[in-house]
Amino acid sequence: MAAEDWDQVVETFQSSPKLDAWRGYMKEVYCRLTRRWFQTAPQGRRLKTDLFEEAICLQYPMAEFPVGSLGMDGSISAVATARRNLRASGGHRLLVGDLRQSPIRPGALSSILSGSSLDHFEAEEDLASGLAEVSAGLEPGGILVLTLDNPQNPLIWLRNHLPYRFLHRLGLVPYFVGRTWSRGEAQRQLENLGLEVIAASAIAHAPRAPAIWLDSLARRWGGDRLRSLLLRTYLAFECLELLPTRYITGYYVAIRARKPAGSDP
Repeated sequence: MAAEDWDQVVETFQSSPKLDAWRGYMKEVYCRLTRRWFQTAPQGRRLKTDLFEEAICLQYPMAEFPVGSLGMDGSISAVATARRNLRASGGHRLLVGDLRQSPIRPGALSSILSGSSLDHFEAEEDLASGLAEVSAGLEPGGILVLTLDNPQNPLIWLRNHLPYRFLHRLGLVPYFVGRTWSRGEAQRQLENLGLEVIAASAIAHAPRAPAIWLDSLARRWGGDRLRSLLLRTYLAFECLELLPTRYITGYYVAIRARKPAGSDP
């Protein structure tokens, strides 16, 4: 999907009704993941590889990123809006850049969150080149937390096998979704790049369409107490990550990888 198309998507979402419970849920899912998986990352600069959440709402993962962190997005509109929203946090630097041609020098980052950023390319070679560019930014010992659409989830599988125009017309898919990898294929790709995969899981288990529908109803007729109840309900679904069926119920596969300490930057 071209950068100018993402500009339009960001502007559309900015003017759309705010889904506070759903956005708060997704923020907490990613914050829990990064708290857990960045614990052993070296001290240094962190990168988030897209700024969609930071642009469309005030509930975003970068709120917990350390001062001096970087955010990058191919959409000028996303970067400009995220800069305004992040102003209160202070200390973050935001860049416009294509993940397939990263402007960040190799070995400059201690940790990277690539949260469903690489699964919007139409061609698999773009997904592979984007992962290679992102991984190159890690310093030796650095940690990459990667999430991708989970093709083992039956709803994701069905979505990926139905025409995008049809789903978009129905309002079920608000923007283009591209190629993704299974957990095994993503692990192989990371290992081929010289990274060591040290953990894998599946996240975001709350059923998306019903959750967003309930959030819309709460915005119209409910109050803060109802939205708070919805948020707690959505987060309760994350206990499914503990079950063997997590790769069926999770919307994203999550992988934690480390660049070996003896690697070249």
